[in-house]
Amino acid sequence: MDTTNRHYINRLTALWAFSESGLGGMMHAVKIPFTGFFLGGFAIVIITLIAHHSKQRFSDILQSTLLVMLVKAAASPQSPLMAYLAVGFQGVCGALVFAAGKNSFSAAVFGALALFESAVQKFITATILFGKSIWEALDILVAGIAKDLHLESDFSFSMWLIGTYTGVYTVWGLLLGWWAARLPHRMQSDAHGLVARMNDYLINHAAEAKRENEKRNGRMWKLISVFFILLFISSVFISTHNAAHAGYTVLRTIAVLLTLYFFVSPVLMLLFKRWLQKQQSGNTYKVKGILEAIPQLRQLIAPAMHFAKTDKKGLWAYRQFVYNLIVLALYYRAYTDE
Repeated sequence: MDTTNRHYINRLTALWAFSESGLGGMMHAVKIPFTGFFLGGFAIVIITLIAHHSKQRFSDILQSTLLVMLVKAAASPQSPLMAYLAVGFQGVCGALVFAAGKNSFSAAVFGALALFESAVQKFITATILFGKSIWEALDILVAGIAKDLHLESDFSFSMWLIGTYTGVYTVWGLLLGWWAARLPHRMQSDAHGLVARMNDYLINHAAEAKRENEKRNGRMWKLISVFFILLFISSVFISTHNAAHAGYTVLRTIAVLLTLYFFVSPVLMLLFKRWLQKQQSGNTYKVKGILEAIPQLRQLIAPAMHFAKTDKKGLWAYRQFVYNLIVLALYYRAYTDE
């Protein structure tokens, strides 16, 4: 493979690993909304660009996926198994789709499939935790509201919610894939100007103090979310004089949580990490290089957002932020090569 292409693939892999192991917290710091929605789309853009620069797309994307998982395990050992599943699906899906070609249509199909899985995964997880009760409670609540307003309520609100949510994710993925496939030529022409702006930015902001991001306790927030969902389900069933169903839902969810957290998840994570350890031996040097690059990549977040908000307004600024971040990661020389 051409050394220039390998250089770009290595940098894109590092940027993808950075997004999975720490970009979310940085994005909270610069107040980017819908962070989870954004990170899934970010992975689509990165994988599409890896496919563009690769001559062995299937093997290169799978290799990058493995490296991202290894870095994620090293930098964010608290990450749940589902997070690795999402990364794995994105990588395997990208490898399979782009093995057949790397045109805009392939990128759009890949983006749609990747975010479709991301949306469906959320509903599957909710159903495993709460059973059908969560959807029944939603339907009962909406039917009651419709009745009070003298409206027809002969449709399933939960199915409408699932379909709409999944549809939005799928269309978003399709648009992102199409957009990402058109980026490479534009990035080459814009790189010089953006790097020059980066140099000026560093000179003007050299005296500013660095801010440390507060780490969020993701597990605590998840437990709080589960509590409020259980409270909602229980209140709906109790209000319909079905307290037994409410009690069953609470006990079932507690049993499922205990089983998942103390048996299923630890066992699966143990098996998965043993597999990762076997893969680590041949990739130690590459993983070390990515981990060393992450602090330098972190320094690109603030200027990329600053330039985006200077040039664009509203939601367009966030699209420009992604573009700026990728261009700087690929072309800014302060980012050390592996």
